[in-house]
Amino acid sequence: MPSLIHAATPGAIPSDVRDLLARFGFSLPKLLTTSNPKTMKGEALGHGRTLILHHLPAKALARAITPANAGTTAARGFIPSLLELAEREGLTAAALAHNGCTWMTAGCGSAEGGCLNFSGHGGLGSAVSAARGRRTLAMLANSEAYARAVLWSIARHYAAARLAGENLAVRLRGTDEGPAMGWHRLPVHITQGEALSLRERYGFETSPHTAAPITERLAANPGLTPYEYSKAPTGGPLGLIAQRAGGVDVTASFASDRPTACRDGLAALREGFRLAIPVAIKKGSAIPDRVTILSGLDSITVPTVDGDQTDHRYLDPHAVAVILRTKTSRGAGPVADLFSLRGHESAQPLADGAVSLSWLG
Repeated sequence: MPSLIHAATPGAIPSDVRDLLARFGFSLPKLLTTSNPKTMKGEALGHGRTLILHHLPAKALARAITPANAGTTAARGFIPSLLELAEREGLTAAALAHNGCTWMTAGCGSAEGGCLNFSGHGGLGSAVSAARGRRTLAMLANSEAYARAVLWSIARHYAAARLAGENLAVRLRGTDEGPAMGWHRLPVHITQGEALSLRERYGFETSPHTAAPITERLAANPGLTPYEYSKAPTGGPLGLIAQRAGGVDVTASFASDRPTACRDGLAALREGFRLAIPVAIKKGSAIPDRVTILSGLDSITVPTVDGDQTDHRYLDPHAVAVILRTKTSRGAGPVADLFSLRGHESAQPLADGAVSLSWLG
């Protein structure tokens, strides 16, 4: 087995990757987030380590570089350093046009929506938003070089996890849907020398001289699992099925305020995907045992799993409802209530059907 104990040195990183990281203020080890309270639960259960890549979601980058944007909190407001960086890099127009969440709805992605980007540390001040904004700008500046930077960062963490005898899970869509063409489609070119360096330094195997996307490159390594939540539809080049074919263990996200919420949920479950459903129930309260989704004459009832026990969705059964207790999104307005279902047993009417929760105990 190749040695896994080489330390990363500046010369080990390709020059374009190193330069991109320097321009946007990142180091290789710090590009991805290594822990949060939820992933730490999984690690405590022996599920291995987790990396998450965080960008600004929806139109949050545009709002962050707009001086007139007061925001409901500092994290949602104008961030001068991001505007300065965007102008310095010639990215202002791209940042204003960027939408990090193609399938956002008002309840999650509006200026006062309930996006989880603004929960936890992400909602306490502007520092986290500024860092996520810098990553987003780096992705816009050169998506292919940025993807290779992410690959190198993951490879470094992968080596550390293997030395500790642990597996590694990676979410590239921590708070957004990634580059416009999707992580599972974006070609990542690796040279022969780069592939050799990744293998010798980190024990990370990847084929040179191909245009394989990063998700396929990650999934080809034992003990490394790419997984995601996504509000994408089942079909299409950016859809759930295409993401799965690209090497990702993907869980569909239920959007209760979407006009096609129930039909989309039924389609995802019938294709074998888990369906993550935010429900407004308090921490410590029992989750429902069953979820029934109805649209016209079509309906399905599925068992549930508690999505707050761990973030390692790839360990859950397929075609189940993953119940996520609604988290506080600081600065959210009334529109955020549309983000979640209510925690009761009465049928809840939605635009194209209804959802019922049931507690058997």
